[in-house]
Amino acid sequence: MDRPQDGGSTSEVTVMATDAAGRTLHCVVEQSLRIQDQDYGILSPVDTPAYLCRWPDDAAAEPELIADPHQYPQVLDELDMVLRSEDLFLVRSAGLLTVAGELEYQPVDVGPDGWELPMDINDLLNRDGDTGDDAEEDDDMEEENALDTCVVLASTCHEGVDFDLYGSLEPCFLVARLGQGTAKLLEPDVLARLQPLIEEALADDGEECP
Repeated sequence: MDRPQDGGSTSEVTVMATDAAGRTLHCVVEQSLRIQDQDYGILSPVDTPAYLCRWPDDAAAEPELIADPHQYPQVLDELDMVLRSEDLFLVRSAGLLTVAGELEYQPVDVGPDGWELPMDINDLLNRDGDTGDDAEEDDDMEEENALDTCVVLASTCHEGVDFDLYGSLEPCFLVARLGQGTAKLLEPDVLARLQPLIEEALADDGEECP
């Protein structure tokens, strides 16, 4: 982990997180937790989180969020070329895509029936643990509140299919297992299993704050 060297008062700590595929993601450690003799961190990307979407053939349909954008390397190449013309750079990082560079934000609303962004750590945890009709209703409400804080960063048409790269204007949080100078992003099944313990640790930490 790295600490700032400018001698300022900030206590910000950064770390290079990795995923199961060996990809890396430069993150800020927002909060550290001790769970069952193991250190975990709530991380936020240093660069802007980005999400790849595909437009269906139906012109009235909403864009479809692609869960694993790394399966579309040629599309990412094309989007990276578009971004570079604006002095931006697509980073194929761990956990999610990110975009490096100075962004000029132009918020757009992709509609209440579109896809959702990971808005905060509670959303991240609850999304993995919720089931049933109540969870679906909660997701719809979250989408209505959150989806107007997106920006279209780049667009391309690949083999007759339109793709957009969206950036989030809201914080995005990930959970990682911390080691000696390392951070390993948790797989979804591991995160779901640890969810109750993480929530408990977050609540205890909040109670200790003045």
